[in-house]
Amino acid sequence: MKIDLNNYFPNYQLIDCGNGKKLEKFNNIVLIRPEITATGNSQLSIKEWKNIANAEFIETSKNQGYWDILKNFKQTWFINYQNEQININAELRLTNSKHIGIFPEQVLNWLFIKNISENYPDMNFLNLFGYTGLTSIAAARFSKSVTHIDSIKKVVDWTKINAKNSGIDNIRLICEDAPKFVEREIKRTAKPPTNLNNKYDAVILDPPPIGVGANNEKWILNKMLDKLLQNIALILKEKSFVIMNLYSHSLNKNYVNEIIHKNFPKHKVKLNEEVFSLSKYGNTISHSTFIHLEN
Repeated sequence: MKIDLNNYFPNYQLIDCGNGKKLEKFNNIVLIRPEITATGNSQLSIKEWKNIANAEFIETSKNQGYWDILKNFKQTWFINYQNEQININAELRLTNSKHIGIFPEQVLNWLFIKNISENYPDMNFLNLFGYTGLTSIAAARFSKSVTHIDSIKKVVDWTKINAKNSGIDNIRLICEDAPKFVEREIKRTAKPPTNLNNKYDAVILDPPPIGVGANNEKWILNKMLDKLLQNIALILKEKSFVIMNLYSHSLNKNYVNEIIHKNFPKHKVKLNEEVFSLSKYGNTISHSTFIHLEN
């Protein structure tokens, strides 16, 4: 599926991509960042990119590096997303990784949550690997409560700032390893009397290919996803929905389909597709696989 994210998120634009990089505009700030899926040639030259951009991320090791400032600007700024009931005011920052606090393609998940929320009054929502909390904020507009899990305290604190700036106060923030949290929820749910507060109407997970938990727990997507999905199924209410983003390009699609059907046999697949962003000039980058399930 190819989409122009600017049609969904007017304050964001993929301007150009190619040669392993992408040129993006976040509100009024233009950045150059590495992008493994930006194959082929860009439409504009790198000289033209640098004339447009405020900064370029120079990678020195995998996902680590530094920012080359091309035009002076305030390196903490804001981007707003607004669509009917959803209002997100996100603080963006240059960090020592290529990430700045937002994945604009997540707008597809925000709209899915909005559209499906009328089927889930007083929704109890769980966001695993929640990063800076923009999906938690989107879900909070339609939820009784949102539980936001991330293993990095710095981004949990960032979520707190984004929630406050977006006028949201019903997010429970927890700095913890996502699989460990789910295992503990299973134990809490199993204790009599059964506590439905530890079961969820909806779960979203956006796991990295490789990661480290709050207590140095190792996370390897290809090896651990199946077990995590098994455990998530145990804390879902019978009527529920699941959202997944799988950014690993090494995951076999047949394997992913197999573990989805095994762990969520009653859920219907609403979306299971690789999503590509179209640049202003028509070339593309991949956001890997988006999965939406509902029972």
